[in-house]
Amino acid sequence: MNYPKGFKIFDKIKKSIYYITLLCSVFCSMYALAKPIDKPYLEVSPTVCVTESEQKICQFNIKINFTLASFKELCLAITNLPQYTQCYTKKGVIKEHLKLQTSHSIKIQLIDPLTNQVVKEQELSIARYKASDYRIKRRFGWSL
Repeated sequence: MNYPKGFKIFDKIKKSIYYITLLCSVFCSMYALAKPIDKPYLEVSPTVCVTESEQKICQFNIKINFTLASFKELCLAITNLPQYTQCYTKKGVIKEHLKLQTSHSIKIQLIDPLTNQVVKEQELSIARYKASDYRIKRRFGWSL
């Protein structure tokens, strides 16, 4: 734009505001995407198993993702199923796939083996339902 003499400062201000806005948006997006590295995370899916009320046992095919974060070692434990307890020292995201059969709710826990303290936990629950019979019964007499 052609401004009168002395108004060229507005072009410099507009450019400065544009660059400052761009820089702030980049830093804000980087901050929003960053995960805290001092605390581990635990992600379990699915968290609910749906079964018929007559069926006693529910089978979970679960995926577990977690990180150790600032811990040197964490153990993955499942309440009432000690055969699945396993400890990890690997950094980064750890992925596990498990098949569980249970008749009651259980908890997946990350435990610090040095202090025996539960760091994170996720409950897996069971939902039971009774299927309704939506069939319409019609009674017709077949006599002649």
